[in-house]
Amino acid sequence: MARIHSPAELEEFRKGILSERDPDKACITLCTGSACLASGSAGVAEAIEEEIEKQGLQGEVGVRKTGCHGFCERGPIIIKNPEGICYFQIEPGDIPEIVSETVKEKKIIDRLLYSDPDSGEKIAHEGEIPFYKNQERLVFGSNGSIDPKSIEDYLAIGGYGALAKALTGMSAEEVLEEVKKSNLRGRGGGGFPAGIKWEGSRNAPGDIKYVIVNADEGDPGAYMDRSLLEGNPHAILEGLTIGAY
Repeated sequence: MARIHSPAELEEFRKGILSERDPDKACITLCTGSACLASGSAGVAEAIEEEIEKQGLQGEVGVRKTGCHGFCERGPIIIKNPEGICYFQIEPGDIPEIVSETVKEKKIIDRLLYSDPDSGEKIAHEGEIPFYKNQERLVFGSNGSIDPKSIEDYLAIGGYGALAKALTGMSAEEVLEEVKKSNLRGRGGGGFPAGIKWEGSRNAPGDIKYVIVNADEGDPGAYMDRSLLEGNPHAILEGLTIGAY
């Protein structure tokens, strides 16, 4: 990957990534967050790769391992895109049927769908499940759709655009004012305004300063740190770099 020198070059690079991707290509998205890994998603991932090869679908079906989808009690979770069909509590033994029926034949497997505990209704798409339907995920919005190990995936959704804007079009003081106006707050229980904290650090004595990511898992109010670091680490790195600037 060549060095990028401007927002225009970053945008061109992003367009290049998107031009090589087919939004209609079949893709199996598998949650590999800590909870799903504890429930066996590593074995499911192996089974997916083996079954795709066994059924001769190499190159036709993509596989994306993502961070936490949020519905941990129902993991491991699989989403078949582009249709957005969502299956829960998947085991390696389910994979041959998923590949042959859902991937190849575009048929839905009812027994793997979410079942509403009150009505018994089977729900096929993630966005229609009450757990997801009744929330607007902002910080964690990309967790279930990008590979956390792929910088290309992050760039494809506009990643590092804010950093490019800050470094090339704003002073440090303007960045601070923007953060303060946004009323962005810490993710811990105190909800302390980030802009005031950043400004205090900037005005503190000393020539050399460091920005440290405090991914505290001991505070129940901060337990989401792990999920964000696992699912979208580049968002952390981008914010970290903007803060350091």
